[in-house]
Amino acid sequence: MTQPKPPSPVPTLAPRGGPSLDDWNLLRSFIAVYETGTLTEAARRLGTTQPSVGRHVRELEGSLGEALFARLPGRLRPTEQAHALHGVVAAMRASVLEAERLFADAREVLVGCVRVAASEVYATHVIAPILARLLAEQPELEIELSVSNRADNLLRRDADIAVRFFRPEQEDVIATHVGNTELGLFAHEDYLACHGEPDSFELPAQAFVAGFDRETVPLSPLMKGAAPGRPIRFRLRTDAILARYAAVETGLGVGAYLVDVAAERPGLKRILAAQFGQPQEVWLCAHPELRRSASMRFVWSHLEVALRARLHRVGAT
Repeated sequence: MTQPKPPSPVPTLAPRGGPSLDDWNLLRSFIAVYETGTLTEAARRLGTTQPSVGRHVRELEGSLGEALFARLPGRLRPTEQAHALHGVVAAMRASVLEAERLFADAREVLVGCVRVAASEVYATHVIAPILARLLAEQPELEIELSVSNRADNLLRRDADIAVRFFRPEQEDVIATHVGNTELGLFAHEDYLACHGEPDSFELPAQAFVAGFDRETVPLSPLMKGAAPGRPIRFRLRTDAILARYAAVETGLGVGAYLVDVAAERPGLKRILAAQFGQPQEVWLCAHPELRRSASMRFVWSHLEVALRARLHRVGAT
């Protein structure tokens, strides 16, 4: 008796015009490798094995038909394709974290204290408003905001979570790159109405540049071209960055701002952008206790989502 033929399998078609990227595990591994630079550190972050992470990266590269990393001694360097992919999938991860946070909020009340460290500018203009919303959501949660322009040592528990403008070098610190901003020169519209927009560092004698006092800050890394012919004269000198900001925003002078902060300050306009500026990476860092503390994870995920959205919104990523 003839056996009936088995039904033909239903074909699965990839979307026309490109590969299918529907396996989130591959993308999670890619993000971890992109942000840590090594398979070992990526595996540690994800709680898996190095071979698994390596296999995920190879599968993703095979699906895309593109190399995502250049294999160098001791590290993996992202290609241009990797930079472009990360810019898209990092936002996806932020959405996943936000979804996880919503479910976590519904089933637990968070208690305890989380210490967050940030620079003077970011603590005041960025982090404090974000943390205020967290405290409104979780009445039993407490937050200590450490405001300092020095780098707190996370492994010594000077802070639980920190926002930094450089990638941490300590191996055990958990860190993720949440976006980029830039340091630039800004002036208030009242200043520009009085003095006009400058095309060089030769500012009017009656104008001032708000700069540092006792601190020694080299200006050469901020110059995109030749340095000014003469030293920049700081007519208002203070090491308090917020005091410099207050002076600039009166319309009397010029000062250096992070572009994402300046975008929120009324009346400010960037000047001499082709001559002065320095890219700044923004990193969210934490003590390894993050893996075991629900309160720390809550604050971390909230900060990551908010910072990614902020930096993307101002077009600085």
